[in-house]
Amino acid sequence: MKYLPLIWAALRRKPIRTGVTFLSVTVAFTLFGLMIGLNATLDYMQRKAHADRIWTLARFETTGLPLSIAHQIGRLPGIKKYSVMTYLNGYVGDPKNRTGVLFIDDEYGNIFPDQVPPEQADLIRHDRSAVVMNRAEAQILHKKVGDRFTIISPQANRADGSKNWPLRIAGIFEDIPQFPGPIIVGNYLFYKDSVPLAEQGKINEVDSLADPEQSPALAERIDKLFANSGNPTRSQTETQIFSQGFGDINAGMLTRKIALIGLLMILLLTANVVARSVRERLTEFATLKTMGFSDTRLLALIVAETAIPCLLGAFCGIILARWLALQLPSVMPPGTGIPPPTMSLAVFFWAGLCACGLILASTILPILRLSRLDIAAALSRYA
Repeated sequence: MKYLPLIWAALRRKPIRTGVTFLSVTVAFTLFGLMIGLNATLDYMQRKAHADRIWTLARFETTGLPLSIAHQIGRLPGIKKYSVMTYLNGYVGDPKNRTGVLFIDDEYGNIFPDQVPPEQADLIRHDRSAVVMNRAEAQILHKKVGDRFTIISPQANRADGSKNWPLRIAGIFEDIPQFPGPIIVGNYLFYKDSVPLAEQGKINEVDSLADPEQSPALAERIDKLFANSGNPTRSQTETQIFSQGFGDINAGMLTRKIALIGLLMILLLTANVVARSVRERLTEFATLKTMGFSDTRLLALIVAETAIPCLLGAFCGIILARWLALQLPSVMPPGTGIPPPTMSLAVFFWAGLCACGLILASTILPILRLSRLDIAAALSRYA
């Protein structure tokens, strides 16, 4: 405690430099926290992924798939169940209020009971004009059970030529970590009967169930079956999809690289700041040595001066990252497929560990310089 005045004086010597260092560390650890938190979410999703589920979409995702493809997939040996699903994208009220509905058939809830709770699937099975949504979507739209709202879809016309899709909320279910983000679910037959006749045979996705050991081979077989057709497909097991993250991008590796790059950049900044601070105060350190300060005490002073802005910045950065993680679901456009970061205790642990590593790495060279300091030469500069 008796050395606190020395540490405080060193930090106040260049207040702007100290402040910039603190803010830089805060920003770096905000990015670090978000990236590591997102990686934790992706790891969780990968652990919960089902190896027995196969997702089949149009390879080029422009015009969707004909309904007949789903029936062909369902007849393949090894396929136990299959379902179809199509998307309706649009907005509510203002074009900025983007949202969308997943219209599913009756079998979808049996294949994905962890995405759409069975009791919720029953609601739209018995009332085709109704929809159910999760808590996140209900909060975004400020809706409750029994409310009605209209989705305006510029891309999807109804049979009467209207672009307005009036819907009624039959149920609201809790958010599911495995499928994060806002979600609205409706009945596929309602969608099919509402669109023009020429559009009634089109879907966006076929989901099938098979033995986990056979699923990868079946996914390849499905793609080979339609490779030379007018509707080539892209099939993957759920495990493969979540292991990749987003499309063809290994999101887990990308988030770790971004976090590492941010730490390396802040390391260069703090190392330069500490080295410059020590270089400007060589005479002061030489004087302290003549007064009886050991090398260990001087090194402790340098580490303490570095630790205060770094640890404080790391703490504020992680707290800011946690706050931003809570806000992301409400500001991210629906359908992006980007889950919110999970700010678990592991994220705070890694942040603290990296902050300590940052402090030690930033002070290595200045500490070596001080340990070899020539007292007489340092004092002679201002003699």
